[in-house]
Amino acid sequence: MEVRLKIRKSVVLALVAFVLTTGFRIYDELFEYSKNLEIFSAAYKEVGKNFVDDVQPGDLMRKGLDAMLSNLDPYTVFYSESQAEEALLDRQGEYNGVGCRVFIRNNYPVVSEVFAGFAFSKADVRPGDILTKIAGQSMKGKTIPDVGVFLRGAPDSEVEIEIEREGKIIKKTVKRAEVISKNVPYFGMIDESTGYIKLEQFGQKCATEIQNALINLSKDGKMKQVILDLRDNGGGLLNEAVNIVGLFTGPGKLVVNMKGRTPESNRAWTTSSTSPFVDLPLAILINSHSASASEVVSGSIQDMDRGVVIGRNSFGKGLVQNYFQLPYRTQMKITTAKYYTPSGRCIQLLDYRHRNDDGSAGKMPDSLRQKFKTSNGRTVFDGGGIRPDKEVDEFSGQPLLKLMMDQRLLFDFANHYRNTHETIAAARDFKLSDAEIDNFIESSSDKIASILFDKITENLKKSIADQDLANLLLNSSGWKEKMVPEIASRLKSYRKPLAYRLTQEIVERYYFDAALYESSFSGDPDIETALQIVKNNAEYRKLLTP
Repeated sequence: MEVRLKIRKSVVLALVAFVLTTGFRIYDELFEYSKNLEIFSAAYKEVGKNFVDDVQPGDLMRKGLDAMLSNLDPYTVFYSESQAEEALLDRQGEYNGVGCRVFIRNNYPVVSEVFAGFAFSKADVRPGDILTKIAGQSMKGKTIPDVGVFLRGAPDSEVEIEIEREGKIIKKTVKRAEVISKNVPYFGMIDESTGYIKLEQFGQKCATEIQNALINLSKDGKMKQVILDLRDNGGGLLNEAVNIVGLFTGPGKLVVNMKGRTPESNRAWTTSSTSPFVDLPLAILINSHSASASEVVSGSIQDMDRGVVIGRNSFGKGLVQNYFQLPYRTQMKITTAKYYTPSGRCIQLLDYRHRNDDGSAGKMPDSLRQKFKTSNGRTVFDGGGIRPDKEVDEFSGQPLLKLMMDQRLLFDFANHYRNTHETIAAARDFKLSDAEIDNFIESSSDKIASILFDKITENLKKSIADQDLANLLLNSSGWKEKMVPEIASRLKSYRKPLAYRLTQEIVERYYFDAALYESSFSGDPDIETALQIVKNNAEYRKLLTP
């Protein structure tokens, strides 16, 4: 039996038109890539052959690649062979080194944090120590990645370092070892019924660590609610974030949708495993440094009305990256998709496609942010990170306290205290004396006045073209001297939160892990707010109701 399909002429024409137009579009794109690659190759060759001075081919190519990718977003980057190995170690959360974090101050790397039990801790290297030399090489002008290269090395290999502490030069020999970053550095009970879990990063098996923490905290039946702390957590593995959400929701729940240009970039991530914790009252703590996977967890929990989000607006990174292998063991990390929470919102804050006149990425104005609905019908918005259900002012309306933190005045005070006090009381018992707090306020008032005066000077000279007139105004006003007593008065007015932060900075210099976290429970504004909410069922439910 012969079967004939009758197709209308108009359908045939439409199909032909589609194939032709699509084919031409693809051809045009391929031609543009091919043409520009040929131009770039020719220009690269001519510069290398004809430029008046010697040219380093690798440096020239690297600068060209970096400049090209910088126009896309800060997450799309090229890795050399050595950088690719470093990036892999960072993703795995394991490396061979000394166990520290550094920042740059006055052109030198300064130790900001020392990890308990690792090489720097064992060698008594402390926060605030200036790394002047490593392996005989001056660290002046080095970047943080440069310092990392000098400090990392084979297990049990030794490296000579020179540090400056309180104006004194100290030389040490440090033995490198394997450093394993902890996903969950602490979990425990805040009070008789509230569990607390700190998640530092979304590394491999962190969902299993969270699950084990929940099981441990609930084994005696006392835990009635839990606080998951994602503050300062910059993210990590997306699959681990999905699995963590599943611990609180059970299986079959949409956590995140990924949407990109290619079919393989599009994927819906849903929870898969059962869990006994789906009804446990939950509070999630976030702040401006909670990003990526932290926002996947907090955003999906918020969209499902599964728990309350407390703290400050998150970072706003709604972009997904993947790694691609290149020749000669080099590598690229490329933004391949945007992710969307269960309600359909993308929380990406910065728009890298539409930049400001100065080249910086623009932010989506509040007026253009779209509304979305949670499972219960609450209104949430896209384009600006995760907004907490309950916002907490970290500095309680005290901008001078924030300025002191940003300028590292508390950091410096704690470093000096550690260097002049060999021991202190137990973490939960340690208290600064009134005299010590008064001395800190007095010395800090002068420093803050100088900082503010420098800012006033800079802005005034920018706004007044006549520099002589600007200097006359600055020298005759006596602003700096007048500011000191007013600043001291304001610092004294919020003595309690200032004393709390000073105490935490100092305790961190002596104690690690459990003692450090437990000493912070009383006085932490985010934790105190979370406790008030999760222990009050009416208030908890009210926040989850439209």
